[in-house]
Amino acid sequence: MEWENKLREVFEEIIWQIPERVGVIFSGGVDSSFLAYLINMHDKDVHLYTAGSKDSHDKRWAEKAAVLLGLPIKFIEPDAEEIRKAIKEIKDIESGTDALSILIDLPLYFVCKYSLNPVLVSGQGSDELFLGYKKYESKNTSEIDLKKLLQRDIIRESKIAERFNKKIIFPYLDIALISLANSIPYEFKIKDGIHKYILRNTALRLGLNPEIAWKPKKSAQYSSGFKYFVDIMALNEGKKTYEFIRDL
Repeated sequence: MEWENKLREVFEEIIWQIPERVGVIFSGGVDSSFLAYLINMHDKDVHLYTAGSKDSHDKRWAEKAAVLLGLPIKFIEPDAEEIRKAIKEIKDIESGTDALSILIDLPLYFVCKYSLNPVLVSGQGSDELFLGYKKYESKNTSEIDLKKLLQRDIIRESKIAERFNKKIIFPYLDIALISLANSIPYEFKIKDGIHKYILRNTALRLGLNPEIAWKPKKSAQYSSGFKYFVDIMALNEGKKTYEFIRDL
């Protein structure tokens, strides 16, 4: 209970600093859902944005989660030509970006492109702070991963947003939250096989729908359907996915 109370206090301060009207880069997972829930609870105008393929997990679940949250959502479904162009632009924005990072960035790219909100909120950083990845069970490299996120990925994502005259806010990367999260013991972050336990439990205590709070994590490149979509595009050209992305 002590850690939940401390997290609640820090999130309270963070949410007050968020503008009155924002869009949330939304997957329906606990990270983005908790932020959207808190922003809405503070009587701010929040709109959800999700990008992916029409048969993707993200489309099905994000739309359901939006209903559970009682918030409006826009689903963005780009075609093959748009995806091809997006990959080229991401490579142009940050040369040397690896194929996996590009696939992960595709949902963000399309949300930034089609969002009607100039300020967007991202759930980036939660997995590193609260041990969301399964790999942390055997080797906790979260501090190294957080450093890479801050020095590389966040900069690239901000540049993508700037391409469309948008700004991204990263609440989980607030200095006060990072400091607090670093002081929370490992056993509160992964408990009984549940990753991000302390965050999920805090969200639940503050009123987030239980189905959302306890939903297992899915990797963005797979849940959005973009990995499969690009795999097919590559196959049609007789290439492996990384070769297809490299050659664009």
